[in-house]
Amino acid sequence: MNAKFLLTLTMTAALAACTTVGPDYQAPAANAPSAYRAAAPTAGAELQRDWWLMFGDAELNTLQAQALQASPTLAAAAARIARARAVFGATTADQLPRVDVGANAGGLRTSARATTTPVLNGRAVSFEGESFGLTASLGWELDLWGRVKRQQEAAQAQLDASTLDAAAARVSLTADVAAAYWQWRALADEAIALQRLRDSRAQALRVAQTRFDAGAATTQDLERVRAELAAADADVADLPRRQALVLNQLAALTGQAAGELRLTAAPLATPPAIRAGLPSELLQRRPDLAQSLAQLHAATAQVGIAEAAFYPSIKLTGSFGYSSEDLGALLSAPARLYNIGPSVSLPLFDGGRNQANLASSKASVDESLAAFRGRMLQALREVDDALAELQGRTAVAEAQARTLASSSQALAVARSRYAQGAVSYLDVTEAERTPLATERALAQLRGAQWAATAQLVKALGGGWAVKG
Repeated sequence: MNAKFLLTLTMTAALAACTTVGPDYQAPAANAPSAYRAAAPTAGAELQRDWWLMFGDAELNTLQAQALQASPTLAAAAARIARARAVFGATTADQLPRVDVGANAGGLRTSARATTTPVLNGRAVSFEGESFGLTASLGWELDLWGRVKRQQEAAQAQLDASTLDAAAARVSLTADVAAAYWQWRALADEAIALQRLRDSRAQALRVAQTRFDAGAATTQDLERVRAELAAADADVADLPRRQALVLNQLAALTGQAAGELRLTAAPLATPPAIRAGLPSELLQRRPDLAQSLAQLHAATAQVGIAEAAFYPSIKLTGSFGYSSEDLGALLSAPARLYNIGPSVSLPLFDGGRNQANLASSKASVDESLAAFRGRMLQALREVDDALAELQGRTAVAEAQARTLASSSQALAVARSRYAQGAVSYLDVTEAERTPLATERALAQLRGAQWAATAQLVKALGGGWAVKG
């Protein structure tokens, strides 16, 4: 290996380090509006990664820990990360020379009757003996056009996308667990209100029956009260089914059997406010949006890989070793052999394959860009929907609270008049109708408020944030 060859190799390697074909990735503009359509709260709690901790609910914390540990969705996402990391490692290895070693041993005898048999003094000469060899080979593709570099760039982007996919799955899982848990607690509150309503209707029926037997009430009055009790009984009978469905969902999310799930009911209060921030912050808050950008990055790098196929490919190959018929003399100088040199290949005609691959790569970039824009619009809609749902449910709950306050005051007056003998007990049960029905409606509205809170957490990205 002479100095001229070494100089040529050095210059070629330097050229390979500074030439990269294909477009460089640039993040597209998000084109987010300046504010959400629904009025977003500017004050309130800021979501953290483990956002559910802000509610201070030990039972919810336990359920989230169980879900994160048992989720097959997260396990599959972790496997995808491991696979993408392995692919990235393989592309990194392509930048380095490959060295292989080998050894061989065997017997050899050439034919005396083959057309290639050498002839000496008119007689065919055959050879017979043993052969031993020890070789090391080297192969290295000079990345003149940045093909290997673009492959590594695409693999890194795919690794990022896999990591972000796992983060998005985590946000979705934890929001679903919280929504199911809050729905179960809302049903527990509704069960208490519904049972009170049913007991009141039962008492009203007893009073109506007594009045009817005394001739002080009509059949119509009696049957009306009986129908109201039957309706309340139907609602009470249906409640276990609704609770079972929620428990089954929660058990599946946390990786356990529904029969093993034990929850403690506690009344739901008004959910705390969560600061929604600005629409432009969604790129920093939602992992699925960042994942979409990573996929766009990978698609852009694939264009450079496709363009590099149009240019010459230069590989440096060589081998060094020993070959001898005598094992004892294998490592001696006379048994030494080597060859080294570059090989060049230039595509001249491929039937349009390279052009088609390039067109396909460019189309993938357009597809990824459109997918990102669509996902961004969907993200904005999801936040607006959650805010509208939360604000609407809150307004209705406030109105129902006023209804409960007024009807409770009316009930207190009716009881006071009954104690004075001014009205019958049936008048009291009638006065109970509105506050008891309102209590049930408020329990349902509280559940809807908490469900909207979980929806908002999910739409905002669950506290996930891009690492700087």
